[in-house]
Amino acid sequence: MPGGILLYCLRAQAGKIVIAVLAGVVYQLSMVLTPLCLQYAIDDGLQKNDLAATAGWAGIIALVACTLVGGVIVMELTITRAATLAINEVRASLLDHALRLDRRTISGFGRGDLATRGTRDMDTLYDWLVGVASLITGLIGFTVMLTLIGTQESMLAIAGLATVPLLLAMNLVLPRKFGKVNDKLAAAHSSRADAVEELLSASVAVRGIGGEGPLVARHAERSAQVTEAAIATAKVGADWAAAGPFIPGMATAVGLLVGGQAVIDGRLTVGGLVAFTSWMGMLGLWVAMLTFRFTQLSEARTAARRVDAVLSAVPAITDPAHPVPLPDRGELRAEGLSVGPLHGIELTVPSGGFLVITGALSSGKSLLLRLLGRWELADEGTVTYGGVDLGAAPLAEVRRRIALVAQRPEVITGTIRDNLSLGRPELSDEDIAEACRIAAFDVPLDTAVGERGNTLSGGQLQRLALARALASGAEVLLLDDITSAVDTGTEQVILSGLKQWNGTIVFASHRDAVIAAADDLLDLPAKELVHG
Repeated sequence: MPGGILLYCLRAQAGKIVIAVLAGVVYQLSMVLTPLCLQYAIDDGLQKNDLAATAGWAGIIALVACTLVGGVIVMELTITRAATLAINEVRASLLDHALRLDRRTISGFGRGDLATRGTRDMDTLYDWLVGVASLITGLIGFTVMLTLIGTQESMLAIAGLATVPLLLAMNLVLPRKFGKVNDKLAAAHSSRADAVEELLSASVAVRGIGGEGPLVARHAERSAQVTEAAIATAKVGADWAAAGPFIPGMATAVGLLVGGQAVIDGRLTVGGLVAFTSWMGMLGLWVAMLTFRFTQLSEARTAARRVDAVLSAVPAITDPAHPVPLPDRGELRAEGLSVGPLHGIELTVPSGGFLVITGALSSGKSLLLRLLGRWELADEGTVTYGGVDLGAAPLAEVRRRIALVAQRPEVITGTIRDNLSLGRPELSDEDIAEACRIAAFDVPLDTAVGERGNTLSGGQLQRLALARALASGAEVLLLDDITSAVDTGTEQVILSGLKQWNGTIVFASHRDAVIAAADDLLDLPAKELVHG
């Protein structure tokens, strides 16, 4: 629930938020009491030509100003720290949960959309939490100010207090309108993020076949939707922001007219009128600030809904209730696996064995590898390692012991060393060198791989991913056609290194050299075509 995320942020850093609120109360009261001090300085000092009284009130106002500064500094520093810590926790939970989702579940969000939820939406939550102390203390200051206005001459009190129901009505109607248009804006941003992701990642592949134009056009279309939604949001926000200061501004004009007559009649002091006009001017600022904070709250609820949608997504592959540890070594066995194009698959790979899975296009080679590594679930059948069903083992242990290397691997931005030591910072240079030797990967470790590995060739990316899996300490490698982008000489070096490696290998490939290196072969039947 969105409210649950917002409440969690408040509870997670409750101590710091309380300190920030207390400091904020000092700040707000200092602001509100300044016109009251000014009133007494005018009435008891200036009006009576009493220099000592005037100087005394000037000193009090200076002291109030110091407490104001101290309060706002403590409030801002404390709430910023609280917001940073709380939002970092939520962001970590979001990313951790997203990594646990299976492909089918996570595909419902889109990569660009997920990135938006982890960046823009989290930043929105951060902005809201940073403003929480200001919102709470602003409401307190607002209440105190209205109370002080109410103690003035009756007609002034009526003029000031008359703004309250109008402001309440405004803040009941406009937030709902704003929330609806802001939902559309957030969805438009996510849709455009997906278009950007596709444009950047697919542009090279479609260049030359006329694919760039449609991708650019799609981005332009979704950008237009963002613009339209942003303008709609800005219109509601502008109405909200304009109505806030307008209402107390009109009340000030009325109050000045009424108060001026009261001063002439002797029913109000000059200091009281100055205090009233000061409070009404501050009231406009207060309303603008509170309006902004309520806008942030509305945006935060939208962002929280989007974050909660990811956190609430239930992964199909989870840890068992009573996990069973995997043995140190053992054979990898599949019995009766059936899903998609695969039907009743049986295979056994002894510890240290080398099985090659081959077959026609769309016969299910990659799918079978994902089933063997528990990245996908079969409709029927089981996969065991050392006699233990992978479904009964801790998922983290399965991932650590059985590594999947995709044909088109993903790398992180950074250096070769950063990628090879990912998750294992304790790796020595000797361990990394050995993994690179087996993978026939000889690129210097300090080489920057660039975004998505754009400084490396396809073959280098495949060998980097293989070296990374070898360096991870996995006991089983599931390799998805990882020599498809290397020359035959390099392929032979890789196969020779893998044959010497002390681990189990399942290699999906149709290449003759890979098939020749296998201890055993599983040839998947071609997918039957249905003719109309």
